[in-house]
Amino acid sequence: MFNEKDKEAIIENGQRVEVPVWQSPKYTESKKQALEIIKKYEGKISEGDFWILMNKTKTGKMAYTGLIISHNGCLKLNDMATAENKFKPECVKYDSNGFGNSLVFTYSCPEQGIYEVGEVNAKNCKNEYPYAMAFKRCFDRVVLKISKLAYAGIYSDSEADEFSQQIEIDEVEVGSNLKPLKKITEKQLKELYELGFDEKRLESMALYYKAPSIDDISFEQAEETIKKQRKALAKAKKESGNGQA
Repeated sequence: MFNEKDKEAIIENGQRVEVPVWQSPKYTESKKQALEIIKKYEGKISEGDFWILMNKTKTGKMAYTGLIISHNGCLKLNDMATAENKFKPECVKYDSNGFGNSLVFTYSCPEQGIYEVGEVNAKNCKNEYPYAMAFKRCFDRVVLKISKLAYAGIYSDSEADEFSQQIEIDEVEVGSNLKPLKKITEKQLKELYELGFDEKRLESMALYYKAPSIDDISFEQAEETIKKQRKALAKAKKESGNGQA
């Protein structure tokens, strides 16, 4: 299923080699949910709408870390959704104050209980259609949340520029004693508020770091943001002082 293999080919030192595959718990869950959707919409959504997200582990294996669904797959899901669960364009707004100079579209629909964004910046979008890409990401994320696929580690191919940046990950079995990253502290959160971050900017910050919520931001990410904000405020204050001179 989904073209799973026992080994995957990679290029290493200019040579094509095959490495063993390790299926992460997150992939197992995403596969389960995808199969349920395929069965539910048999003949409309198919295995061909998905492919496997892979990352090399530090032990030299290829990890299956999740599933990706095509944008066309998201369009199909939205088309088959009930009227109350369809994407509503009237709930989309352009946010001119995106975090980190990002171009952002927000989607807010209280009736569906959905708040989502679609953002692009110079790091995660390499094409020449940033507005179209930001809207596409917003659309796909909303559809995946409504269909519940987002909660199972399934992403849209509109995030392709993110996936192209392959990283090495730790191979962790279910039940292992993995030491978690240190999370954002109350002191850091208070400082962010003092530096002008309201709830909306904190949500944008969490999305920028691909975290489920602001509470899932790491200590290091919070420190990085605080330093950048201090620097930006100091620069603005200096420029303002020069203007008054």
